[in-house]
Amino acid sequence: MTTATATGSRRAVTPRPPARTSVKPGTRSDARKAMWLRIAFLVFALALWQVLVFTGVLNERFVSSPIAVLQAIPQLAVDPQAIRAVGETLAAFAAAFGIGTSLGVVVGVVFGLNSLLREAYYPLIMLLMVVPKSVFLPLLVLFFGLGTAPGIAFGALLAFVHVVVNVVAGMDLVPQKYRDVGRAYNASSTRLFFDVILPGAAPGIFAGLWHGIRNGFIGVVIAQLFVSTAGIGYLVRIYSNNFQIDDAMALTLVMAALVILTGSVWSRLEARLTRWRQ
Repeated sequence: MTTATATGSRRAVTPRPPARTSVKPGTRSDARKAMWLRIAFLVFALALWQVLVFTGVLNERFVSSPIAVLQAIPQLAVDPQAIRAVGETLAAFAAAFGIGTSLGVVVGVVFGLNSLLREAYYPLIMLLMVVPKSVFLPLLVLFFGLGTAPGIAFGALLAFVHVVVNVVAGMDLVPQKYRDVGRAYNASSTRLFFDVILPGAAPGIFAGLWHGIRNGFIGVVIAQLFVSTAGIGYLVRIYSNNFQIDDAMALTLVMAALVILTGSVWSRLEARLTRWRQ
C-alpha cells in the first residue's frame, strides 16, 4: 500500500495487522466462579431443608435435618459396622471396575478395529444401554446367590456397557487419513495402533474409564440396597427400615462425597495425561 506526499513522491506504508482478541474458554477464573456457584446452591438447599423441617412443613422423623445429619457423620466415622460396610463396598467396587473396565476396553478396541465384529455384536451392546439394568438383578441373584457376588457382577455389567460405547466412540474420532498416512510410511499394525489410533482415541478411552468408575460404583451400591447382605447399600437399607434416617442420610452423603471427590481427581488426572493434545 502506498500514499502520495506533497512533492509527488510515494512512500510505502505497512498496514497494521488487526488486534487479536481471543478469549480462551475454561479459564481458572471461570472454574473458580463455577465452584462458588455450586457451593452457594448447596448452602441454599441445606438452609431451605432446615427451614422446612423447623417450620414443620417436612416431618423430621422421615427426612431428618441437615444439622442432625452432620452430627451423625462423626458417629459413623468411629462405628465399626459403618467402617466395615465402607470397606466391603470399596472392595466390591474395585472388583467390579477391574472386571467391567478391562473387558470393556478390550471389546471396544476390537469393535473399533474390526468392522465385521462391530456390525455383528455392537447392536447388542446398544440394546443393553437402553434396557433398564435392574431387570438383570434377579437373574444375577439366581446365578450367584445372596452376598457380595451379585453386586460385583451388576457393577461390572454397568461398567462394561458404558466403557465399550465410549471406547468405540473414541476410536471413531481418529480420522481415516491419519491411518492412511501411517500405512503410506509402512508403519506396522502395532506401530499404527500405538502411535496413531490409541493417542487419537484417548479422549473416548478416558471418558469410558470415568463412566466405568461411576457406573461400577452405582451398580454395586444399587445391588447392595436390594439383594446384598453387606456394604453401604445394605447398611442404608437397615438404617431406613429402623427409621435411623440421620444415619442413612449421613451414609448417603458420604457416598456422594466419595463420588464427587473421585470425579474431581479423575478430571485432573485426565487433564494432565492428555495435555499433549492442547
